[in-house]
Amino acid sequence: MASPDSTPSAANTMAADMRWPRTIAVLLLAAAGVAATPPPAAEIADRALLGGRIWTGDPARAYAQALAIKGDRILAVGTDAEVRRHVGTGTSVLDLRGRFVAPGFNDAHLHFLVVPTVDLADAASVEEIQARIRAYATAHHDQPWVTGRGWMYGAFPGGLPDRRQLDGVVADRPAAMTSYDGHTAWVNSRALAAAGITRDTPDPAHGVIVHDDRGEPTGVLKEAAARLVTGKVPPPSEAARLEALRKRLAEAASYGLTSAQNATFAPADLPVYERVAAEGGLIVRFYFALPMAKDIDAEDLARYRSLREKFAGPLIKFGAVKGFVDGVVESKTAAMLEPYVGGGTGELNWTKEDLDRTVALYDREGFQVFLHAIGDRAIRMALDAYEQAARVNGTSGRRHRVEHIEVPAASDIARFARLGVIASTQAMFANPDANTLDVYAANLGPDRVSRAMAFRSIDASGAVQAFGSDSPVYTMEVLRGIFCAVTRTTPEGTPPGGWQPHERIGAEAALRHFTRDAAYASFEEGRKGTLAAGMLADLVVLSGDILAVPPDEILKTRVLLTVMGGGDTYRAAGF
Repeated sequence: MASPDSTPSAANTMAADMRWPRTIAVLLLAAAGVAATPPPAAEIADRALLGGRIWTGDPARAYAQALAIKGDRILAVGTDAEVRRHVGTGTSVLDLRGRFVAPGFNDAHLHFLVVPTVDLADAASVEEIQARIRAYATAHHDQPWVTGRGWMYGAFPGGLPDRRQLDGVVADRPAAMTSYDGHTAWVNSRALAAAGITRDTPDPAHGVIVHDDRGEPTGVLKEAAARLVTGKVPPPSEAARLEALRKRLAEAASYGLTSAQNATFAPADLPVYERVAAEGGLIVRFYFALPMAKDIDAEDLARYRSLREKFAGPLIKFGAVKGFVDGVVESKTAAMLEPYVGGGTGELNWTKEDLDRTVALYDREGFQVFLHAIGDRAIRMALDAYEQAARVNGTSGRRHRVEHIEVPAASDIARFARLGVIASTQAMFANPDANTLDVYAANLGPDRVSRAMAFRSIDASGAVQAFGSDSPVYTMEVLRGIFCAVTRTTPEGTPPGGWQPHERIGAEAALRHFTRDAAYASFEEGRKGTLAAGMLADLVVLSGDILAVPPDEILKTRVLLTVMGGGDTYRAAGF
């Protein structure tokens, strides 16, 4: 007789038969990577991206296959099997089919809200520039001023334009065209007259009115002198600002941008940003730098504090101030330790005493300071001011920044890491176009130009380097910036081997500077810049792996999808 333990009863046999289908179902679900027991509602994703090559930017887990999103945050990052555990009946699932994913791009230095006028970007000759201005003036005959932006110094013989070239296309009203870098104005005779500028007008502080051999103003106004004319231009309407902001937001999203750090701020712009945010249309996150006023009064300082307290993110954030230590190389206003080719050492906008005192004030108040410093003398002065502020205030961790850092002295590069100062550079500034080769490099001379845009040297020093575009100086297109930093050639591949190729960096370093490092530069690495559980769901999907393809393939890569806070802000046609 069999023992009771070895002979199943009819009831046990029936129960075993009923368990088999459930067991098979569990095995099938497990084989599919789906949990047999549904996870709690809090662990069910709103959307999941599977089957990709995800560069997380997180040193703890550099690559993953998949990620899950719940609300505006990342719920999980890992393998397909790990992420499928968070997929429920209501989860939207996207099969990436091996495509590349990165954290949403973050432009660490730009001027976002630009109301369109005459677009002179990439115009290669005087004739092309004049044709664009003429066409715009004809189409906008009712505008009291004709304004534009984007001309390159290299397009003009000798590197600077003349009012007569502008008089020839706009003679009936004032016209003012700003250079691509925003530091020089080119105006016609009507504009000079509107501003009351004659041969006897003295140069304003920190500005230069350029004169010809006869002593007459040429129509070129450098630095602060430009404001003598641009201050007369009627400001754009709120409607024009709104239209411009919406267009720029759509453009930024199409480039994969989810964050931008605005290096300028106009009070008239804030209501426009707030209105778009209230409508749900602010599809890029912003960090604003306020003007760094010298000897700021108590009322204005209180207003700065109020903005910082009211706007702490994640869509709009204040917390920085920005000042200009010098100008630019092309017009020889960047402050240099040694003379330019042809003479002159540039212009300083601050005395050492004023800069040290002012930086220390904002440092003491807890503001992050951005200092525009391009020439080696200005960069040293900025670093000295930061070092002095930390010493007199006993502060640390302010993450003050030097913006641009185009021609640093070799001995000053190591100071960035030692002082904890962010190197805020612009990838596209290494673009070796005619302006760079014929004007910029010629002004510096061969020794100094070998130190220009020292991306690799800055990385090697251990400093945090954050990349921006300085748009509208250059395009916001991040992939174009990465290509430039990696190759230091034009898209056409010139010059062969790259311009100052010893300062090229790898694609992963460039990507990090546009993501994790850029987030660190605005004190936001705890919520964005990497793809990890708990971080904001800001990401970009690309058509190819920019870390694996040959450098010349980077420009063939397309942005397919941009996601900010879990929602799509851009989707390419057909994706």
